[in-house]
Amino acid sequence: MKTLTKFTLLTLITCSLLGCYNKEKLREHIQKEYDESRAINKAKGDFCYFLGSVKLPYTDEPVLESDTQWASWNKGKLAKTLPLFAELGLLNQMPVEGQSGIYRYDLTDLGREYWHQFIDNRDKDPIYNSSFCYGPKKIVKVKDITEKTYES
Repeated sequence: MKTLTKFTLLTLITCSLLGCYNKEKLREHIQKEYDESRAINKAKGDFCYFLGSVKLPYTDEPVLESDTQWASWNKGKLAKTLPLFAELGLLNQMPVEGQSGIYRYDLTDLGREYWHQFIDNRDKDPIYNSSFCYGPKKIVKVKDITEKTYES
């Protein structure tokens, strides 16, 4: 998404410098870039709520002393976010038999419709970043194109 933002900014600046002020064509171009970015990322929308770094189905895991700082933070975040998304009907929350306060989470049909997962494979263990995404951006109108200059 950062690349798309840079590209859109570059397009706006270039158009302002070269005088290509066809606002309708610029609107169409920006919309096309957003649509292509969404297709490449296979996201289901442009507005996303981060669920956490979690591979579903997931069962609550207690924070251990041996956990890294990141693992402790992620487990704590999941303990807060998963029940909230279960309340919204995006996740099923089922108690684990014989373990008080421990739940197993999985996607509901509604959750599957909005769920987007990005897998980060840079480390030896992949990180499953999950979000619920909705609502594609729709560029309605380009009102103005201006050039900004900065002095040091």
